[in-house]
Amino acid sequence: MNTVMSKRWIAISAAIVVAVGGLWISRKSANVIAADSATNVGTTTVSVGSTPPKKVEAVKPQRATMSRSLNVPATIEAFESADLYAKTSGYVGAVRVDIGDAVKSGDVMATLDVPEMADEIRQSEAVHRAKEAGLIQVRSRVQTAQAEARRFEAEKTLKQITFDRKHELRKGNAIPQQELDQSKGELDVAHAQVEFGKTKVAGAEADSLAAEAEVAMAAASLARLRTLMEYATIKAPFDGVVSRRLVDRGALIQSATSSRTTPLFTVQRIDQFRIFIEVPEIDVPHVRAGTIARVKPYGMPGLSFEGTVTRISSSLNPNTRTMRTEIDLTNKDGALMHGMYAQVVLELDRRDNVLTVPATALLTDGNQTYVFTVWDGRVARTNIQTGLDDGIRVEVKEGLNDDAIVILAGKGLVSEGSLVEPVLRRSAS
Repeated sequence: MNTVMSKRWIAISAAIVVAVGGLWISRKSANVIAADSATNVGTTTVSVGSTPPKKVEAVKPQRATMSRSLNVPATIEAFESADLYAKTSGYVGAVRVDIGDAVKSGDVMATLDVPEMADEIRQSEAVHRAKEAGLIQVRSRVQTAQAEARRFEAEKTLKQITFDRKHELRKGNAIPQQELDQSKGELDVAHAQVEFGKTKVAGAEADSLAAEAEVAMAAASLARLRTLMEYATIKAPFDGVVSRRLVDRGALIQSATSSRTTPLFTVQRIDQFRIFIEVPEIDVPHVRAGTIARVKPYGMPGLSFEGTVTRISSSLNPNTRTMRTEIDLTNKDGALMHGMYAQVVLELDRRDNVLTVPATALLTDGNQTYVFTVWDGRVARTNIQTGLDDGIRVEVKEGLNDDAIVILAGKGLVSEGSLVEPVLRRSAS
């Protein structure tokens, strides 16, 4: 029994020791936690339950040069281009130029042989000479008739004087009545001869007019044949280059008035080029004569040629709502060629030293454009009026100044009045 009691006291003593040890450890841990808490007092500025400010990427508006441009494809065309035909039929006698040859205005490019026309010209020349000879004869008859009429007029005057004298003598019975009557008859004959002379002159003059008309007709016929003969000589219409030759010596060429015709040559003026583009309706108010255009041929990477808008149609195509516009381009070094495909860039508007922001900073609400700005650490919605937009930066005409802070990234995660911490980007494009 004593043994059993001893074992119980041992167990009770052990339990008491464990309990006391646990209590001491608990108190020690509490003291350590209290000490740590005392050490950290006053180092946290955020109250229990508050949210720290969100960091957002921001930029300041930048001054830049903005321009609005129009990019359209186009085809480069020769300033002048002419297909040359023969006005008369004949056989090609000579070809003096070939593809690529430079020609001057009036240069002979080819000649046609037209033997039957040469015969017609000789015949027409003979007819013309005969008509001129006939006109000379008729004019001689006119002169003869005029001289005879003057003679008749002079005789009539003399007869009139003689009659007047005899009439006075007869009043004094100085001459018989028969002599006076004879003088009166001679005067009447003289009057008749004068009228006959006038009629003869009029007839001769009418014949002369008819002869002159015949001469003029013969001359016109001869001139027509000679003109047709000149058409047998094909000449360059302007300074340029032969781009096509479609004829050989000995070939039969039909007149251009025939139903089946083929041009003999094509001549193009390539010291200047025309470029036609279609300007969309929205850009029409900004295009005018003198607008600078940069032409970039697709076959010449890296090269750009400068020209100007020279003509605008001043009307829109009702089907496409575009305005046809012509650009003239000088081909100084001969690098450009007719038919090249190119990209045309028109600078429609240019503004220097304007306030701009990145296009990605813009937000819209209906028709209103705005940005989020930061004022005193909080987000503010700022309505702005925009101008030119090149797709990267946007001109700000109203609403911002140079010192504004505009939220660029993270603007979708904040709202007006939010507490933020802006992180400025040094340079934003």
